[in-house]
Amino acid sequence: MTGWETFIKTDLGSVCIHERGRGDGPPVFFLHGVFLDSSLWDRVAENFRDHRLLLLDMPGHGKSHAVGRAWSLNECVEMLLQVLDGMGVETCVAVGHSWGAMTVLRAAGLHPNRFRALCLANMPFRRTTGLRRVGFHIQKLLAAFRGFYAKQAVKALYTPHFLATHPRIVAQMQERLRAMSRREIARVVNAVILEPGDAGHLIKGLQIPALYVVGKDDYVGSPKEGTVI
Repeated sequence: MTGWETFIKTDLGSVCIHERGRGDGPPVFFLHGVFLDSSLWDRVAENFRDHRLLLLDMPGHGKSHAVGRAWSLNECVEMLLQVLDGMGVETCVAVGHSWGAMTVLRAAGLHPNRFRALCLANMPFRRTTGLRRVGFHIQKLLAAFRGFYAKQAVKALYTPHFLATHPRIVAQMQERLRAMSRREIARVVNAVILEPGDAGHLIKGLQIPALYVVGKDDYVGSPKEGTVI
């Protein structure tokens, strides 16, 4: 599927949107997780030929510019709204993975009129605590060693079976991380993993249809039964 790129200026820097298709269906936005980029959605996008597809490179990832300062998940919500405005999109369907899902959930909670429906894939919904929190602080210190850090990152993002059948994933993650400074990596970990609080109440309070999807081997678990519309 052919497409083109657009850059939108936001408070978190210039964000790259990869646009594909001009179908009559509602626009569909795709937002990826940490240390990935919009290519995560390439195969998925092939199944949406009747829609206008907008695949974001999240701030500091892919072709989007580095933020260059500390930032927060709430600022990422404002970034998404600025992108919607910049692309002339009044309402859309939003599909998010991990960090992307955390962003669209909060945006839809604040501005339900801008979203028709959500798909929240592998989204952490509880605050990072305990030994896991300590582990992420240690990982920030190890970010100077890109090769080692990349191997730890892919273990958190993918299952052993997936890694065994896709050997280039580690190399691709190393390439992405080499393009980021140690300070940038730490800022992402802080904003997306360490600072956000529990999101269960946000899911329960949604006013639009939403689907929560989680892999059986994913560490994030699932919200309590009945919280997803």
